[in-house]
Amino acid sequence: MHKVMIVDDEPMIRQGLQTLIEWERLGFEIAGTAANGKDAIEQHALLRPDLILIDIRMPVMDGLKAIEGIRQSDPDCRILILSGYADFNYAKQAIVHGVSGYVVKPIDEDELESYVERASQELGLRKDVGSGLSERNASLLREELLQGLAEGKAQLEEELREEAEVEVEEARVIKFSDIDIPSLFGSEASLAGSRLLLIELYSREHSLTMKAVAKKKLTELIEDRGLGWVFSTEPYIGLLLKNGPWLRGDMTPIQETLEETCGGRIRFTAVAGPTMKALTQLPGASSEAKARLRRRFLLGSGKIYSSQPSDENGAKAKREPLSIEEMAQVLFYRVDLGNGHDVLQQVDEFAEELVRLGDSEQTLKSNWAQLLTLMLNKAAAFHPQLSLKDDLYMVTRLYLAHHYEEMLDELKTRLTDFTAKIGGTDSSGTMKRVTDFIERHYSEQLRLETLAELFNYNSGYLGKLFKSHTGESFNTYLDKVRIEQAIKLLREGHKVHQVAERVGYANVDYFHAKFKKYKGVSPSSFKSGAEK
Repeated sequence: MHKVMIVDDEPMIRQGLQTLIEWERLGFEIAGTAANGKDAIEQHALLRPDLILIDIRMPVMDGLKAIEGIRQSDPDCRILILSGYADFNYAKQAIVHGVSGYVVKPIDEDELESYVERASQELGLRKDVGSGLSERNASLLREELLQGLAEGKAQLEEELREEAEVEVEEARVIKFSDIDIPSLFGSEASLAGSRLLLIELYSREHSLTMKAVAKKKLTELIEDRGLGWVFSTEPYIGLLLKNGPWLRGDMTPIQETLEETCGGRIRFTAVAGPTMKALTQLPGASSEAKARLRRRFLLGSGKIYSSQPSDENGAKAKREPLSIEEMAQVLFYRVDLGNGHDVLQQVDEFAEELVRLGDSEQTLKSNWAQLLTLMLNKAAAFHPQLSLKDDLYMVTRLYLAHHYEEMLDELKTRLTDFTAKIGGTDSSGTMKRVTDFIERHYSEQLRLETLAELFNYNSGYLGKLFKSHTGESFNTYLDKVRIEQAIKLLREGHKVHQVAERVGYANVDYFHAKFKKYKGVSPSSFKSGAEK
């Protein structure tokens, strides 16, 4: 039985509190009473109660002064304040002395019983662990401790709270200074060299019981095999892994255990914190692991990662990064050429560049969506005979991916199909494919270097091959294609400056010079003659 002491200056209240609730049923016996704060300190020294119910306003010495005196010799006793004054200043002062609750008179029986029941459970857990009487309670307390440490809500050493304007319940921090910590984990040796592993679970089925089922199975596989301990720390499942070979570079047993737990219905990503010398390092290890899990989108599914990764994105770009618009243009060229292998390589290259632009899940998905939308719009403009409405689905699919590599695999599959749908064929000769490409894209700012990169050639070598195949240099061939298209547009009645822009000449005077070079007359004269 736990001992309780009642402190109040009114005899009727002292008497009434002894019968208001069923103390024995809750695990308590009335050890004694006191009529004021001074008396309370003296009685506490004699009785050493586990719980004290104390009024604030009393003669000789008030309740707050008494609590301050009691705390000097007993930091662990549970204290519940009973007061007729709902004064927040009292609550603030009570926080400093680590009280368990603050109940306003007249006392509600259910409210008081709730406080006492909770105090009984806490005291029962700690006493059972100390005496080794209850393995179940030891398990509950161990999980409470690990969860509290992982979430920054537990202290292993007694610390006075700074005065803060928060409610008593919000300010409460679980303290474990009165617990024989090694008794919860077998020995100090089992904690030295241990590691924290945080696991994020997710399922396409969105089962509400998924995490509970997985935690139960993990407990059986991890704790029954003596590998460590399992606990919850929302939104993750935590493992405190004992020192062992799997922590010295080989996490295979843990990997296999996670795979066995998850099966095919549940997916996981796990991050292991650094090796710890003592349990006091667990909050820091938890912060590191959570920081990396927040970047889970860049991590793969079904893998265990370290919380201290090497510089994954540290490789410098080989060239100045392209804009999203420029990437969309290049990707469209790749697709339009019809070489699926080149399209996949381009996706991998842009995947790295986009990570450097912003590696959050939202940013990556947004940038890829913009890139693909621009590319599809270009394809629709060049292939109006094709219906590309269904292909927009590849953009919406981006937002369903849990991981970057998963998103890229899906994207590659859809781009491969899209390339086969609109692109050229690999059966044509390279030079035929180059000239066909020029015929389709003459209005854009084409350069030999651009074509060389698209077709995986050295630009100088491609220039020689092109002249050998066509009898003309790349620039001459492009000019002639543009002039022939300009003639068609002039005959249709378009204005000269409009024609220049539509065939790829940004400068009208330059267009005049080129047109006259190849046709012997200016475009204006040609248009006038065509209109007669």
